[in-house]
Amino acid sequence: MAAKLNLHELGSRNPFRLAGLDLPVPLALVAKLLAVCILGRFLWRDMPDPFLPMLPLFDLFHSTPYFGWLLRIAVLSGAIAVLLNYRMRAACLVIGSAFLLGTLASRVYFENNRMFLGCVFFLLGLYQQRTGPWLVRAQVMLVFLSAGLNKLLDPSWRSGHFFDYWSHYAINKSQYFQLASFFPNLYLPRFMSWMTIVMEFSIMIGLLFRRTRVFAIFIGLLLALGMNVLTERTFGVFFYAMPICYLAFIEWPRSNPTVLYDGDCGFCFRTRGWMERFDLEKLFVWKPFQQAKDLHGISPEDLRKRLYLVADEKKYSGFGAFKIMLLYNPITYFAMLTALMMPQSLYLHHRSWVAVLLALFFSPLFAPVGEAAYALVARNRNRILSGETCVLEPPSHPSHQA
Repeated sequence: MAAKLNLHELGSRNPFRLAGLDLPVPLALVAKLLAVCILGRFLWRDMPDPFLPMLPLFDLFHSTPYFGWLLRIAVLSGAIAVLLNYRMRAACLVIGSAFLLGTLASRVYFENNRMFLGCVFFLLGLYQQRTGPWLVRAQVMLVFLSAGLNKLLDPSWRSGHFFDYWSHYAINKSQYFQLASFFPNLYLPRFMSWMTIVMEFSIMIGLLFRRTRVFAIFIGLLLALGMNVLTERTFGVFFYAMPICYLAFIEWPRSNPTVLYDGDCGFCFRTRGWMERFDLEKLFVWKPFQQAKDLHGISPEDLRKRLYLVADEKKYSGFGAFKIMLLYNPITYFAMLTALMMPQSLYLHHRSWVAVLLALFFSPLFAPVGEAAYALVARNRNRILSGETCVLEPPSHPSHQA
C-alpha cells in the first residue's frame, strides 16, 4: 500500500502533468513554462534590494539585506512548487507578489517584461472557475492595447523618427539598412512603425473573438519573431513570456481525442507505441479502425490510407493529425522552450533561425510539405521497418461494409 502511495505521489509531482491541478490545463501549462523561464534564465537571482523605490515605504528596508533575499527565496521556491504541482495557485501568487514588490522597491529593477511576468503570475494565482482564463487573457490584450495606443499617440512613432533612431541602436542586420537606403529618407522606418501599430491593434482585437484568435496568435508570433530576427534579442523574457501566454487563449479538448489507425499495419502499431510513450497523461485514445464501433463518418478505405484524429467533433488526418497531437502534448512546449533558451553561442548567435524553423513547422505554410512527407512514408510503410508486416490492402471487414 505504501509503495502504491509513493508511486502516486511521484507521479503527481511530474512537471509534465497538467490534468487534475487547481488550474485548468492551458493556464497550468502557462504557469509551468513561465516557471521554466524563471529557473532557466536565473531571474530569481536578479530580485533587488530596495533602491530608489517607487513607494517611500520601501526605504525602511534599505539598510537590510533580508528584503532582497526573501524575494529571491520566494521566486525560486514558487517556481519549483509550480513545476512540482504543489499548491500551484498559491505558488503563482507568491511569485507574482515578489516580482511586483521588487518593481515597487527599485526603479532600477523595473523593466516592462518583469512587470508583465509579475502581473501574469499574480493573475494566475487569482484564478477562479467562474472567471475562467479571462484575467490572464485581459492582461495580454491590455499590453497590446497600451502598446498600440502609446505608439499611435506619439508623433515620433507616427513619423518614423523613433524607429529610425532605435534601429541604429538595436538592429544588427545590415540587410535592413541596405534595404532602407533604396527608399526615400525615413520611408522604411515609417513603414515599420505603422506596421507595428497595426499588428498590435490587430492582435488585441483578434484575441477578443474565438473565430479570429488563431489568426491573432499567428500575428503575435510573427511580431515577436520579426523583432528577434532583426535584433537577436529576447527583451528580457518578453520573447518567451508573451508567446507562452497565448496558450491562455487555447481551448483544450473537452474529451479525450480518438486516434483511428490501421490495425493491420505493423508500422502504424509501432507509431502508436512511440506516440503513447510520450503521451504521459494518456490524452489520446488509439483505436484500430477495424475494431472501432464509431468511425465518425470516415470510410474504411480512407482509414487504410491515412491516420485520423477526432477531437471535439473536428477531424484531422495525416500530417495534420500528428501536428495536433504535438500541440496537445505539453512535452512539445517544454522542448521548444528549452531549444530557444539555449545560449546564443550554441547557435553562433543565430537563435532566431531556430525560432523561425519552429514557427514554420507549425504554420499553414509547411502543411503541403508535411503532407507530402506523410504520403511518402505511408506509401513505403511496409519497407521502413525490417521484420514488420503491413497489409496495405487487407480483406474488407464485413462490419464496416456499407
